This record gives sequence, C-alpha cells and structure tokens, in this order.
Amino acid sequence: MKHVFHLLMTVFMLIASYEIHAQTAVQVPIKVIDENNSPLIGATVRTQSYGVKTKENGEGILQLQPGKYTLSVSYVGYAAKLVDITVQSQMSMQVVRLSTGETRTQDITVFGASRRQQKITEAPAAVSVVMPNELARATSHGQVAKTIESIQGVDVVQSGMNDFNVNMRGFNNSINRRVLVLLDGRDPSTPLLNLVEWNSFQTNMGDIASIEVVRGPGSALYGSNAYNGVINITSSAPKDIQGTRVSLTGGQFNTFRGDIRHAGGFGSLYYKLNAGYSTQSQSWVNSRDTTKGGVLEYPGLARDVTGNRAGVGNITSIDSLINANRNATNMFGSARFDYELGNDERVTAEMGFSRYGGEYFVNQTGRILINDVEKPYMRLAYNSSSLNVQAHWNRRNTITPQIVMNAAASSAERSDVYVIDAQWNGSFMNDAMKLIVGASHEYQAVNTSLLGALPLLNPDALHNNFSGLYAQAEIEILNSLKFVGAARVDRSTFFDTQFSPKAALVFSPIQDHTFRLTLNRSFLRPSYADLYRYSPAGAPVNLASIDTLISSRNGIAPLGLSRTTPQWNLGNSNIQVETAMSYEIGYKGIINEDFFVTVDAYVNRRKNFISVPLGGLAPDVYSPVRYDNQKANDELKAELDKINRQFYDRLARMPQTGSPALIITPKNIGVINEYGLELGLNYYIMKGLLFQANYAYLDFTVEENTLQAQKIVPNTSPHRVNVGLQYEKNGFEFGAQVRGVKGFTWVAGLFEGYVPEYWLLNLNIGYSLTPELKASATIFNALDRRHYQIFGGTILQRMASMNLTLNI
Repeated sequence: MKHVFHLLMTVFMLIASYEIHAQTAVQVPIKVIDENNSPLIGATVRTQSYGVKTKENGEGILQLQPGKYTLSVSYVGYAAKLVDITVQSQMSMQVVRLSTGETRTQDITVFGASRRQQKITEAPAAVSVVMPNELARATSHGQVAKTIESIQGVDVVQSGMNDFNVNMRGFNNSINRRVLVLLDGRDPSTPLLNLVEWNSFQTNMGDIASIEVVRGPGSALYGSNAYNGVINITSSAPKDIQGTRVSLTGGQFNTFRGDIRHAGGFGSLYYKLNAGYSTQSQSWVNSRDTTKGGVLEYPGLARDVTGNRAGVGNITSIDSLINANRNATNMFGSARFDYELGNDERVTAEMGFSRYGGEYFVNQTGRILINDVEKPYMRLAYNSSSLNVQAHWNRRNTITPQIVMNAAASSAERSDVYVIDAQWNGSFMNDAMKLIVGASHEYQAVNTSLLGALPLLNPDALHNNFSGLYAQAEIEILNSLKFVGAARVDRSTFFDTQFSPKAALVFSPIQDHTFRLTLNRSFLRPSYADLYRYSPAGAPVNLASIDTLISSRNGIAPLGLSRTTPQWNLGNSNIQVETAMSYEIGYKGIINEDFFVTVDAYVNRRKNFISVPLGGLAPDVYSPVRYDNQKANDELKAELDKINRQFYDRLARMPQTGSPALIITPKNIGVINEYGLELGLNYYIMKGLLFQANYAYLDFTVEENTLQAQKIVPNTSPHRVNVGLQYEKNGFEFGAQVRGVKGFTWVAGLFEGYVPEYWLLNLNIGYSLTPELKASATIFNALDRRHYQIFGGTILQRMASMNLTLNI
C-alpha cells in the first residue's frame, strides 16, 4: 500500500508541475543564422533540460518560465555558442549568429561540477570536457577510456584490449574504484567490485553527446566512490539527432565494429533505437603457464595454472583455453522514448542490453577471463528546468563462470541494483542565490553462488541499502565573488553514516578569468570483496617437508602443513571507509579568445587507507600459524624465505576450519599526504589549428603505515605530459598527440614491480566525403613502442583502425 501511495504522489506532483508550467511559461522566439545572415535549418538550441530544432526559416520557439538562462546553440560544421538571456513576460526575437569552425572552450557548459548546467569557466571544481569534434573523431576507434586519456590529471592505464583503469590524483589499482562513472545518471560498474567494464556499455561512441571529467572529490554531491573524481557521460536525446546513423570500423587484430542508430518522432513523442556489435582478436594475450611452454612477458608476473575448476571442468592447457577465447566481443541494443510534456519538461523511458566476453582482466593476484556476461538495464526519468527524478535498474549476470588464470578456481556473479534519485533546483534573490536539494536511495543484491563456481564471497547472497541526502547553495556575495557550500549525508547497512561537506570561493575579477579555493571531504566505501572475499590466490604449495624437518629437529609437534597448502585471498570484515580531506586552489582563464589556461593544485590527506590484499596483514586479521618454540619459528621463516619472502607472514589459519593456509587480506593501514599540480592549455594558433598541452605532477608522503614491510605507493607516475596539434579545414582533419609517462613503482596484491617510462605517438585523420559521409582513421602508438602500463598487464602494441560513418 505504501508503494502505491508513493506512486500516486509522484504522478500528482508531475501533473501539478505540468499545470503550473503551462500557466507561467513565456514564448521565446529564436532565430539562428550564419555569417551571411542565412537561416540555419535544424540548428539545436538547448537549455539545461531540453532542446529544440530550428525550422525552415531558422526559427524556433522556446517555452520558458521567467528567469535567467544560458542557451547552448549548435549546428554541424559551426562553432557552438552560449547565449545568456533573461526571460520576461514579453520576449522579442533572439537572433544568434554562428561562425564556421570549431567550438571554443568559452562556449562549453558542464553539469557534473554542481549537478546543474553552468559555464565551464564558472564551475567551482577542476573540470574538463571532451570537445564535440573530439567526440566525433573518437568514433574511429570507439574506446571511451582512450578518449579521455589526454585530459590533464586523468590517469588511464591499459592492461589488455579493453581492460582500462581510469583514475585521477593517485592510488590507482588493478581494480580501480576511486572514480565514479555515470552514464545518463547510471553507474555502470559491477556491484561486486565496483569495477567499470569499459567494453560492456549499452551504447557506442557515436551516440555519446558529452563527456565531462570532474577531477577531485565529489562525495558532497555524489556520495560514495566519487572519491577521486566523477566522469559524467551523456548520450544523445532522440529529439536532437533525428535520422539514421550507420558506422563501420575495421582495423588491426581483426577489429570489426558495426553500429546503427535511428531516431525520429511523432508529435510530442520522440524515440531512439541503437544497436551494435564489435569483435577484436587479442593475439597479444599468451599463456603464462611456464611448465607447459608459456612465457612471462617480464619478471614478476603470476604464472597461469591448469587444473580442475568448479563449474568449468578440468583445464589441461592454458594455450587451448586462450585460443578458444581469443576474440573480445560486445553486442548491445537499446531503445529510448522521450515524451515532451512541454518544451522544458520531458519523461524518458529507456531499456537496453549488452552481452560481452573474451576479456582478460588483471586483478590483484593474476589474470581473470571474463568469457560471457550480460548486462541489462531499465531507466525511467522525469526532467524539467527545476525538478529531475530518475529510477533505474542494472543487472550483471555471468552466463558462464569467470576463469581465474593463476589458480584452479572460477567465479560467478548475479547482481541487481535498484536506484531512485530526485533533485530540485531553483534560484532566489534575482538569481543571486542558487539552491540544489536532492535525495537518493539504492538497493543492491549480490550473489556469487551460481553455475557451480566457487562462491567468491562468504557470507554470500548479500543485500544492502544505501541512502543519501544532499544540498548545495551558490551565493553571489559580490558581482565578482561567489560562495559555494554543499553537504551530503550517506547512511547504509554496509558502512557507518558519513557526512561529506564542501566549501568553495569562486572569484572572477574580470570576465572569463576565475580563481577558486575549495575544501572537500570524500569517502571510499569498502567493496564486497574487501569485506567478504573467499577465493584462491594461487596454486597450492608443498610445505609438508619443511614442517616435518623443523618439528623433528626440535622435538615438537608439527603445524600440519601439507603437500597442498592452499593460498587464499580472504576479506576483512573489520575494514572501515577510507576518507580524504582535500584542499584545492585553481585558475581558469581565457586570453584573447584564443588561449585557454587551467591551473589546479591540491593537497589530499587520506586516512584509513584501504590496502590491497597483502600477505603481511594476515597475522593481524587471522590467527598466525607458529610453533611454540621461537627457534623453530626462526627456522620456519628461513626455510619459507627460500620459496617466497612473503610466505612466513602469510601463514595463518583459515577462519572456518582452522587449517593452515597462505593468506592475503586487506586492511586500513595508513595515513597519507598527497600533493599534486595539474596544468592545461589550449591555444588556437589560427582558425582550424589547435595546440593542446597539459602536465600532471604527483608526490606523496606516508605519515603512518601499520605494515612497515609493505610499501604504500600511489601506483601512478609522478610526471605525465600530453602535447598535441589538431588541424581542421573544409572537411579535412589531421592530428598528432604525444603522451609521455615517467616510470613508477606498482604494488597491488601479489604484484610488485616497476613500470618503465614510455612515450607514445597517436595519430588521427579524417575527411568528410559528403555532408553525410565521413571517413576517418586513428593510430594509437604509431611507432609501435612495446610497453606495459600496469604491472601485471600485457605488453601493448600499435593499434590502427579506420571508420566510415553515414548520417542521413
């Protein structure tokens, strides 16, 4: 009965909102023309929540309530433009003139920094965007993660064909979850590990309308896991892209990608249908079973092992396993329907599905083969200029067990996530105060006891709730000085209640020059695996002879070490959330309309640092396996050090059986101070020629480490640089980008090693054969500099692809 009441109240609010809007809306006529005063038919004019297309005479009508708005006006082949208007009771024709060429930074708006649309130069955070022409070029390779790797401060490392770890501001990991990724407001990460599977999206690059990257903490507005930043991806609305789009891509490693999208409308109802399929041969993936001819690409890697795996059967050859799962594939489909209640109100219903497999991911102990996973979703949303409500459901379901390569083990997952989020925003005091109030609730159900595979969690079949309340106020103290204050409270059955405040001062002494001072608190919740993992960490080890030798020599009882002493990766139910206080200063400036500069410096103080699973922590969490005789223990350590220097600290008793095992486990182990600097510039040398460069610096100190024998490192290069030139004229484009990364130490789970310095050259070229047909190509690592970007990852090679896109 309660759910029915809530549904009726929601419907009532929607109807009431529509009626109020209909009574107060003002017609705002707008006309879009080119440099020769000719009308531009089909130009898009958008507010924060919706858009209209101009008709035959270049004119359109907006229905807006009285107030201040920033309109974004765009047309293919022309630079987008931002126009500020104040809607009053009577409005004259608003004429907007567009110029041919690229969209400039000053004409870009962002949403993710404040959960409302605003100019990028006014955002109270370090925020970057992928420009519209950059999104169009990315169609030639189709990789979302590769599209953002050249943004200052963004750390993208690749460990396989589609295995990417995307992070900001340090402490990356083989399974990184410190950055929140949103796709149309949905978190596409796996509920079990919070891992983003970048090849499993239910859309493609050609359907993405915008990508925003907020660098730095976002918990005050987004809650858990918006710890180091937020990546906000928005797909195209059907009303903005009516027509049919077909895209075909081919390239090295037998790459093929085909996508088709069709959008149209009937009256106030608009629809979009999207489908695609991709496949790539991962010929660079090879067996690491050194007992049967396999090769470790470089020292320190975990060895693959054969053997029986629950739910899979006996694997006798790693080569045969890889050859049978050589191709990484993804097929997806989605359908979206938008019903326009009014020009600034819309109801959206959407559903989609993806099925992907043949992916080799690096985890904390070795590699895992994700061979067949389905990910359906449904989304229902109401959007207006002042109220946004969204409910969605995601599922991750393994069709066949995932295969652990370095241990005779497998895993499976069926996770369901249900989310509802509501946000209201308004302005007061003649727009001098802007207020945002929101609430969200999420329910997660995670089960790994499936398909006969070994359950990954103990206990399993977990259910948890996550609720949040948040608010933000922007107050214009002076014409040039703005205060931004935000706070969020998160309650959960999974972690203790968290309070995340944010305060910022934004000073704009002159137009298009902004200085920012920001204070943030953010938090990172443990994953289910951090708390409850129960999985093999490697092949069994023969320790029986050592036990027999030492016990007989000292005349004491043996420890019970066997010829098959197991290795286990276990969770730690005592782990608490990791927190960070962040202090930032920043500057954004546009000089002579041709030169855009950003400077951001920050200090992060991280507490309760959640380690990766480590051997040295096992005796602190589980009962250590030791003799009663200290001399015998010294002998035990000496003998185990001959095999592996971590084995003595890892030797502990299993919590369920009390039997000896070699255990790794995570823990809150330290306090870390982190320091960073991010510089970026865009310089338009002349019309059509853009120079871009950025640099990121990172350093840190460990103030407290409860496990001195274990290094704490950020798994991030201290120096990263990107430099590029892009030329566009008369439908032709060519670009070259250089990416440099200084070598750094990597510590994650059983992996500890060094990632050598690498420099890469990436090239792109494109030509519009007709207004509807474009050909393009991208070459990553054009000089074929063989390298690896994550310790434990595969050695990467040159990757070239070509694309043909038709829009009709």
